[in-house]
Amino acid sequence: MSVLRKIRTGSAACAAIIGGCLVPTGSEAADLPTKGANLVESVRICSAHGTGFFAIPGTDTCLRIAGRARGEIRYLEPGTRADDAVGFRARSRIALDARTRTSYGLLRAKTQYEFTRNTGNYGSDTFRLDEAYIQFGGLTAGRLESFFDFYTNDYNFADLIVSEVMNNVLAYTFKLGSDLSATIALEDSIERRQFAAPNGPDFPGREFGPSGARVPDLVGQLLWEPDWGKAQLSAAVHQMRGTNPVPGLDPAPFVDTEYGFAVQAGVQVKLPMIAAGDELWLQAAYAEGALSYLGLGDSSIKDLTLAQTDAYVDAAGAVRRSRGWAATAVFLHFWTPQIRHVMFGSYGVVEYPANSVVTAPAGGTLGFPDTAEWRIGSNLGWIPVSGLYVGVEALYRRVDPRGRVFEGNDPASGRLINAEDALEARFRVQRDF
Repeated sequence: MSVLRKIRTGSAACAAIIGGCLVPTGSEAADLPTKGANLVESVRICSAHGTGFFAIPGTDTCLRIAGRARGEIRYLEPGTRADDAVGFRARSRIALDARTRTSYGLLRAKTQYEFTRNTGNYGSDTFRLDEAYIQFGGLTAGRLESFFDFYTNDYNFADLIVSEVMNNVLAYTFKLGSDLSATIALEDSIERRQFAAPNGPDFPGREFGPSGARVPDLVGQLLWEPDWGKAQLSAAVHQMRGTNPVPGLDPAPFVDTEYGFAVQAGVQVKLPMIAAGDELWLQAAYAEGALSYLGLGDSSIKDLTLAQTDAYVDAAGAVRRSRGWAATAVFLHFWTPQIRHVMFGSYGVVEYPANSVVTAPAGGTLGFPDTAEWRIGSNLGWIPVSGLYVGVEALYRRVDPRGRVFEGNDPASGRLINAEDALEARFRVQRDF
């Protein structure tokens, strides 16, 4: 009897003695994949989709798992003894990006969650769904960055005066060429609402009370992405439908429905002639009755409490819209491949109709004063290894209500404020993967 035959005929005995046969039969051996084939199937890389994508076994879908861990401490110049001058933050982010090539084009689904633990001057903890959307050909549906937005605080720690809104979207993108596209989008108007009460009592106007949403915001985007960077034009229309009754009429009808709008232009220029990775970002926006599209909302700082509003209702029952503009510049420079320096600044203005304020006997203004705001700063970061960032940032912020207002909007305080400013500093350690 040959050695091979002895092994086959002895397989049952082998199983009885040691709990299983260590040598498969001929037919079993033919069914087993080789080690190399099994290994290749489990780690097949999808390089066509970019770095980090791998094939989900048994499917033609490629997946990327990404995340972020951040630790941060902030000093913020306090206004009163009760204010915290320091705060700590820990933030976690996890994202899944799945892509499949189909005969109709790319099918993509992405989800991203962010968890934040805050103390001190950072405020309360947050847990939010940042992104959850599907793209199929030109169709986009779900939650993602507004198509209106351009520069969205990518290189600075503290927020500049820019629109950075994640909201629910239904959009379609038309390719007009290899580097030109146009998008028309319906976006959630509720997350863009910005209505506030008058700053201080005894003002004849009233806060605009929003009623149920009837139409979403209409957003358009024209995006050009040549080799040297990108340029974008965007616009939005925003409905304001109120519950305020018109005074003096019985039965009182509601105030008229009004529409706000915003327009924005932005450009990003790559500057490899200075250093590899250098970039310059410039953008400007104008809005009427849609301040969210400027990034101008709560202008409170220290003892100065200013809440901006898209509109208010005057004593005659007319809807009065605010208007404003904002400009931002950001310059990113690499001193070395490991040392990154960012300089940035924003300036924004909010203006109201002529009847938006009254003067109190003590001399302060009540209502909705015009406001101007500066934010300017810089950060310096070290990237010792890929995915790790260690940096420090300083920011100066100044808010000028263009007229004296009362501390805390309370005339009884007896203190008038012309303007307020504050310094802020942060230290950040961040790992992206």
